[in-house]
Amino acid sequence: MIVAKNLVKRFGNIYALKGITTEIPEGTTLILGPNGGGKSTFLKLATGIYRPTKGKIRVLGENPWKSKKIKKYIGASYDPPSFPKLITGREWLMFFASAKGYGEEEVERVAKLFKIDFLDKRIGGYSSGMLKKLSVAQAFIGEPKLIFLDEPLANLDFKNIAGFIKIMRKIKQNNESNFVIISHIWEPLLFLADWILVIADGEIVLEGDVQEVQEDVKSLFKVDVDINEEQDEHA
Repeated sequence: MIVAKNLVKRFGNIYALKGITTEIPEGTTLILGPNGGGKSTFLKLATGIYRPTKGKIRVLGENPWKSKKIKKYIGASYDPPSFPKLITGREWLMFFASAKGYGEEEVERVAKLFKIDFLDKRIGGYSSGMLKKLSVAQAFIGEPKLIFLDEPLANLDFKNIAGFIKIMRKIKQNNESNFVIISHIWEPLLFLADWILVIADGEIVLEGDVQEVQEDVKSLFKVDVDINEEQDEHA
């Protein structure tokens, strides 16, 4: 699905990615790592928002920076969401639907999928949770072959998190699409994943089949605090 070779992205003197090489298979991939580690940079390179400084990346066999064709087959949701405030959610989703050759019925399909009942309100009046739902919904327009989701659970309450997990489970069971998901709230998504990639300090520190590496993932994100040691330091 995605192939990266010696992929480098630099912003001035700062290296966000330091020459990573990886191959992401079909299915659902969970990309984890600390803030500023390079996860979102990788996603934006894969969706053609950023151009690589060095190296190469191919998505569905295409160069995402140059290919127009690839846009029809992928969907993306970025975090934090950013929208024009004076249009409605319906108008926003129609923009994506029209670009992919779909009409109002596709907007209605996605709105029903995510139980969105506020599409006719101007986006400027949306809460943070509503903005997140709209952002995620845009990624599903046109039933893309590959969907990228950046922090899909952020700003959602427990009810909406459970609803999102239910939708993802159904799509996965029906083999309707492939996913690359970045999330700090990763525990609820672990059972959906087929492949895991951990990026930190611009480098890959762990990758593999979820069944083989999930214990290593849990160890990486486990924080052990020795209370007695803490007390000694402040004595």
